[in-house]
Amino acid sequence: MNIGTIGTGNIVTWVMSEAVRAQGVTYEAVYSRWEETGRALAERFGVQKVYTALDDMLADPAVDWVYVASPNSLHYAQTKKALESGKHVICEKPFAPTRAQAEELAALAAEKDLFLFEGITTLFLPHFAYIREKLPEIGPVRQVSCTFCQYSSKYDALKAGETPNVFNPAFAGGALMDINLYNLYFVYGLFGMPEKLTYHARRHENGIDLGGTAVLEYPGFIAQCTGAKDCKGENGAHIIGEKGFIRVEDPVSMCTRVTVVTDAGEQMFDEQRGETAWYWEMQGIAGLVAADDRADCRRRMEKTIEMAELLERARQSAGIIFPGNA
Repeated sequence: MNIGTIGTGNIVTWVMSEAVRAQGVTYEAVYSRWEETGRALAERFGVQKVYTALDDMLADPAVDWVYVASPNSLHYAQTKKALESGKHVICEKPFAPTRAQAEELAALAAEKDLFLFEGITTLFLPHFAYIREKLPEIGPVRQVSCTFCQYSSKYDALKAGETPNVFNPAFAGGALMDINLYNLYFVYGLFGMPEKLTYHARRHENGIDLGGTAVLEYPGFIAQCTGAKDCKGENGAHIIGEKGFIRVEDPVSMCTRVTVVTDAGEQMFDEQRGETAWYWEMQGIAGLVAADDRADCRRRMEKTIEMAELLERARQSAGIIFPGNA
């Protein structure tokens, strides 16, 4: 995997710091609209190639993978262009603002026999697999609650009258797409598509959601997903069943520590060895690529498509509109 990256935000540093630890992964090139920011990122990783024209990087035969980490509204177009150029793609979450766009990209990747992944940590975490395995021990699930509230580094700028990308409807920003998405992925990854979904949002005057709660209704239980970018909270999740409960410490994007409590006692799972969530994500992706496991890639893309639908339904429920994507 010889990766060229799009974007220079913190997420690129976090992900690529772990990517280069995976066997067979090389950080090949950086694309940025600005030479200065691109060069600064490249020097941090010892990368020699810096492009300020995306088409030039996509024409580089040494780049066979592209990691898309641009503002949310650019994910679809840049992923499509990379696929059309014959590159495998990891697209940072959120993958696309609509199900139709996600389906189009998945079909294009299949047509060209290319790998396509959404960069989402949760489903790659060993602790997430443990939670799924332990669910039967707590009996029929009755309530699920997830909280991920994190004061954004860009919120002060918003309060000062600026409009950072992460709080801009034109860039498909907001708490749902940036942070509550992880909660929805966690619930969906365990229980599948809900029968009903509503999103109750706190809105800024520009229409973007600063925070809110999504309610997912399943046969026999309700899941509540709360996320916000304008406040701090004690983050984590509880899955409550008739015979016990599962407690997840820290945001479900990391699932740092998991505890299962039943009448039989308490079990704690802390096997991620202090590694970051991006380590497990990139190890997982690199492993699937090394095994040429196209079937698992397609299964994961099916989940990405359904998550795009859930996010779209949530936005529609709250009346959040992204220009060009409704």
